[in-house]
Amino acid sequence: MNDPFEEIIQGLGQALGITLHVDKNRACKLRIHHKLSVQIQLDTTGERILIGCMVIELPPGRFCENVLAEALKANNLPDPRTGIFGFLKQKNTLTLHQFYRMESVDAKQLALLASNLIDYAELWQQAVENGQPGPAPIHGTTKKTNPFRL
Repeated sequence: MNDPFEEIIQGLGQALGITLHVDKNRACKLRIHHKLSVQIQLDTTGERILIGCMVIELPPGRFCENVLAEALKANNLPDPRTGIFGFLKQKNTLTLHQFYRMESVDAKQLALLASNLIDYAELWQQAVENGQPGPAPIHGTTKKTNPFRL
């Protein structure tokens, strides 16, 4: 019998109609629309699931500062937030992640949570690609979508 995290990942794969597995690092990576890689993994305590991605590489300079200022504003929104932004300096990349308690997530919920994070990351990608420091303000984070398009 599989452990609970592996069961959730397998259930997510069934919901998406694809085969998913947990790698040796206790993680599963999804490639979305050839532009976004989303990693789902169990934290070291085994109590929380992390969903995260690298949203977009930012060019150095004032535009990067503006994007990061908008991301900080988004991080200050009240819960429930879709994700929390970070910045990976070594790659000049805007990141987005969120933790969820393992006991409160099943495969169906994980699909919805990952879908919401993917939609949010794609909004930020599009805004930055269009020269904007962030997307227009978004109210609410429970939009049901299917970015997997399967």
